[in-house]
Amino acid sequence: MLSILALALSCQYAAGQEPRIQGKVLDAKSGQPLPHIQVSIARWENLRGLQPDATIKPEKSTLTDNFGQFSFHLSRNQGPIGRILVFTADELYENQAYPSTTFNGRFPTLREIQRDASAVNAASAPEVTFLLDLAVRIEDPVMVPMRDGTELAATIYLPKEKGKYPTILLRTPYGRKSLREYAWLAREGYAVVAQDVRGRGDSGGDNLPFVADGWGKLQDGYDTVEWIAQQGFSDGKVGTAGGSALGIVQNLMAGAAPPHLKAQIIVVAATSIYGDAAYPGGILRKSQVQAWTKKNKFAPETQEVVHGHPLYDDYWKQLDLAQRIEVVDVPALYIGGWYDTFAEGTIEGYLLRRSKAGPKARGNTFLVMGPWTHSGVFSDRVGELQFPPPAKRDLLPEMLAFADYYLKGEGDFAEKCPPVQYYVMGDLTDPQAPGNFWALAKEFPPPAEKAVLFIGSEGAFSAELPPDAEHFVGFTFDPADPVPTTGGRNLSIPAGPADQRPVEERQDVIVFTTDTVKQPLPIVGLVKAILKVRTNGKDADVSVRLTDVYPDGTSFLLLDASGRLSMRPPYTKKTPVSSGVVYPLEVKLGHIAYIVNAGHRLRLALAGSNYPRFALNAEASPDGEPVKIQVSVGRENPSYLELPVYQELLKAQPTPRSSTDEQK
Repeated sequence: MLSILALALSCQYAAGQEPRIQGKVLDAKSGQPLPHIQVSIARWENLRGLQPDATIKPEKSTLTDNFGQFSFHLSRNQGPIGRILVFTADELYENQAYPSTTFNGRFPTLREIQRDASAVNAASAPEVTFLLDLAVRIEDPVMVPMRDGTELAATIYLPKEKGKYPTILLRTPYGRKSLREYAWLAREGYAVVAQDVRGRGDSGGDNLPFVADGWGKLQDGYDTVEWIAQQGFSDGKVGTAGGSALGIVQNLMAGAAPPHLKAQIIVVAATSIYGDAAYPGGILRKSQVQAWTKKNKFAPETQEVVHGHPLYDDYWKQLDLAQRIEVVDVPALYIGGWYDTFAEGTIEGYLLRRSKAGPKARGNTFLVMGPWTHSGVFSDRVGELQFPPPAKRDLLPEMLAFADYYLKGEGDFAEKCPPVQYYVMGDLTDPQAPGNFWALAKEFPPPAEKAVLFIGSEGAFSAELPPDAEHFVGFTFDPADPVPTTGGRNLSIPAGPADQRPVEERQDVIVFTTDTVKQPLPIVGLVKAILKVRTNGKDADVSVRLTDVYPDGTSFLLLDASGRLSMRPPYTKKTPVSSGVVYPLEVKLGHIAYIVNAGHRLRLALAGSNYPRFALNAEASPDGEPVKIQVSVGRENPSYLELPVYQELLKAQPTPRSSTDEQK
């Protein structure tokens, strides 16, 4: 809910005085100041052209201080002040409007502003006081008992009117108070339960991530869902929501199959913690594991446990939804980003549920993939690049429609929402280039054709087999001077499509580049590198990076991943590596949707490390000396890249609007 104060500011100010808007926000019943209430402003002149029912978005915002006070200083250096709209927005309160209007939406509409605006002279305006009543009921703390007697703390937000409601459950290791923003769902007819997971916040138990959230001896997600279903506010239907760690616990909960779980909204989350988060390709995800566990102050033994289980063993199986996918039978909405650290986890979760779960899940699992990073979900700014406006999505209406359909039985989400929506990335410098639009599909990945690009001597990279029957190209891995991580699918270090030229110019990196692409090349699906590798060391890692080389030479990262000779799927054991022996190595770079523009080139870069994303291979060189790694590029034992080429995508490109159309 929001309240609006429309101030018509006079241009007659004292010499040297800047106009200011100030006021305070108080609780209507107690008269106590309300801290941390958002107050925003928008210039009336910037609202011209909006439709009457269009939502007004803030231009500037601030929070009330500990005394409930707020203040805006308006600079005349930014142009004429004119009329100013001032509005407050809070999840918990029905904000009082000036003079006395209550709004139903999350933001006010132009129609509401025009109807109730009131003029005040800013030069002599009195302090404005808002008296706010609670819009929801709050119960906090509520201690939820688990099967071992441990109690987990929760805050419950309920609709103002008593009754039985479907529930949205959010379980977090980051403090349940951080989930206050979801209280607005109580205004939409939901009970909202925000819970500290075991060992975190005010909850009891050991401070170890995820081990109590699945289907093992402890099943905190299951126990919480079933506890909610027995409460007086519950109608027996429970949905879950949240991203990152809040999404991971949802995947684990699904494997426990609580009977009253009816729907899930899972955003940027791992499906297999071993394969998606800790050991992709069997290699420790060093920066991610260390930074996340240390920053969030998990128990010190957390890292000891991760380092103590380098193989995919029973410890990791209890944290992999694939092990329990047959018992999952609830609708799900998966949301991810192409440059998110858990991009493959999002797609894996979608594919598992669509192909191997129960019938309710198979026919009711949806996927949305944007160009986003982990920390920039829904944003059009991705790493070093600014994407066009369509890349920025507000998915809240779709998420609410999903919940309404599967928890309330309202609306037509399943009939109208396409099963798959994915953003097709492309050239960002040519406005006429194909790409940079949302594709709608019934499945993912689409039925693409497999194209093969062979790597050859002297940097060749083409569809033609190499001319030499047998040939090797090589590079050096020096533990004392690893090849640095530069962009990509990262969590704790900079992410996104970074320019790789500083990496490619190193002496310990070899690159292979195609000729200029004559026609746009649409790539949609899983990209894989099939390499034949030998080393004079005791093991070897091969880092693979695929880039789009622009006409000016910029080499933007599309995908990258690493493989290790001694680690092969399903990563349950290590394979001995002998010096000089050629081993096949498949490196799955990941899924993508991208159109390489005409005039561009594709490039593949190989190196012996990608640090600090991946831990260095200590066994490759026990004495710390540089080792040589060679890749076969002969036609009798070729190394190559597999690309899924989907020509139909070019037909899906929306027709660009002409300047004449835009004027209309």
